[in-house]
Amino acid sequence: MSRPVKTRSTFSRLMIGLVAAGCLLSAVIAVRLFSQRNELPELRTVNVERRDLVITVGTTGTIEPNEIVQVGPDVAGKIVSFGVDTRDPDKSIGVGSRVAKGTVLFQLDTQQYEIGLQRAVAAHRLAAADLVRLEAQSLQAQRNLDRANRLRSTNSQSVYDEIVTANEMATALLAVGKAKLDQADAEVHHAKVSLENTNIRSPIDGIVIDRRANLGQYVSVGHPGLFLLAEDLDQMRIRASVSESDIGKVKLGQSVTFTVDAHRDQVMTGRVKEILLNARMHGNFVTYDVIVAINPTQLNLLPHMTTDVEFEIIKHEKAWVVPTGALQWWPGSEQMEHSVARDAASSSDESNPPTQGDNAYVWVPSENGKVRAVPVRVGIDDGVQTEVIGAEFESESPVVVGEVKRTTLARIIPTVKTLR
Repeated sequence: MSRPVKTRSTFSRLMIGLVAAGCLLSAVIAVRLFSQRNELPELRTVNVERRDLVITVGTTGTIEPNEIVQVGPDVAGKIVSFGVDTRDPDKSIGVGSRVAKGTVLFQLDTQQYEIGLQRAVAAHRLAAADLVRLEAQSLQAQRNLDRANRLRSTNSQSVYDEIVTANEMATALLAVGKAKLDQADAEVHHAKVSLENTNIRSPIDGIVIDRRANLGQYVSVGHPGLFLLAEDLDQMRIRASVSESDIGKVKLGQSVTFTVDAHRDQVMTGRVKEILLNARMHGNFVTYDVIVAINPTQLNLLPHMTTDVEFEIIKHEKAWVVPTGALQWWPGSEQMEHSVARDAASSSDESNPPTQGDNAYVWVPSENGKVRAVPVRVGIDDGVQTEVIGAEFESESPVVVGEVKRTTLARIIPTVKTLR
């Protein structure tokens, strides 16, 4: 019977030990919390910066040559051949080919235009022969009139009137004959020009950036864009699309920076050259095209590359810059080295942050965990950083942006923190 008693005694001692340990832990926690109740919160700081602050308007655009010439035929017909690339005689002219002014880009079937020229030449000969006949008739009518004038006293009035009328008609027919010959001349010239226009030539010295034609394709008069030519791919520009809400901020001559996917790590520059007034409608969304002249660059830029464009709206050089959150944080009265009225600043809460031109404060760490107010005037901001004016900072001066909030667990275990 002694064994059960011993077991109960051991269990009792174990329970007493657990209760004692719990009480001890509770006492430690209570002492820890009481000792930290009057401690000032740990501050989260960021060093102030002195740098250029730029406000931009961003959009996308497309790179294109300064001038693009669309080449199409002046006559209709079937494409029978293309010109020869001067750099490779075994290759026809296509994308990337350099062409001189007057170079044949492609040729249409000439058969119908050769027949047309033959018809025009035959019509010209017929008109010329008819003119000879009319000239002879006019000459004869003039002779008859001269004879009638000499015999005016012997001829009746009616006979004389008939001779005069015949002479006038012969003269009129001769004029018609000459006009028909001129018309035939024009038809021959038109037929020759049409035949020559079956050879479609380059109107400029340039490079082919697109060819939209194939052998055997039938093309109509004025068919646009069969060949796209650019004068010089070293001189490029950007056509950027700017929304109506931002177009008022874009000015002629404004500095521009941009990147392309092919050279993502390279930032290139340019300037606003034109603001086109012909708006584009996309449902209820309105945009305006802005032409940006690209400054000389060694990078290889090709037509139709997509660009990310930033229009430089405002730039302040060597400005003192702090995180925007530093202007919205306000300490408790126990944290202030010297008390400052909250309404002494234009704004000091997250719901109504200070804006450009407002008076505000930034707070810098002081002794014993307290903070000191530095009055500033708010400048421009880019949404993340804000310019502060009127304060003499140093390049490594810390400013307070918030507090390190400790949870209950963190108060017991100091390595556990929550940033806010």
